[in-house]
Amino acid sequence: MIIGILNIKGGVGKTTTAMALATAASRDGGAVTVVDTDPQGSATLWEQASQDNSAPLPFPVVSRNKAEIRRMRSNRPDSNGEIIFIDCPPNGDVISETIKTSDFVIIPSTASPIDLQQTMATCEACQDAGTDYAVLIVMARRGTSALASFRHTIEESGAGIFDTEIPLRESIKNTFGYAFRSNLSGYEDAWNELKEAVK
Repeated sequence: MIIGILNIKGGVGKTTTAMALATAASRDGGAVTVVDTDPQGSATLWEQASQDNSAPLPFPVVSRNKAEIRRMRSNRPDSNGEIIFIDCPPNGDVISETIKTSDFVIIPSTASPIDLQQTMATCEACQDAGTDYAVLIVMARRGTSALASFRHTIEESGAGIFDTEIPLRESIKNTFGYAFRSNLSGYEDAWNELKEAVK
């Protein structure tokens, strides 16, 4: 299974989402790889820092470019049952290649009006490619009108959206460079939803 993690809006927690979901999948017994396509190499830096901190991740992180992502469509790296999470930058041709290659796309987004516009554009790109997808609300401030309005707008548009919402937690931000602790702050629930969606 190949899962794309992308949004054309930057700063919405794509790398954190990829790493947390990969951790949840690994803990669930899956063979997992995270593919880093971001030129900034955030996922790769995370893995390197975790090694330096003697807190290694339970899965490998590999760097790939758009040609290698395209190649995945014919030379499936998940043919042995592996779960591949592709962490994308907010721009570049690798986004469209990832949408076309993925079995499912997760679109992380915060519940802000600025993020809504770009998130809807990302949803439309998935729809145009015929790729299944769903929005995952991250850094959620529970009980706010902004959160309720964001969810309502996504649902009214007909776009897919996870029931799970990832709360705003300092502990999540501070995980960079380390393996996640036992509490994944809701990402394990998102992983369980994803499993149901791709059955």
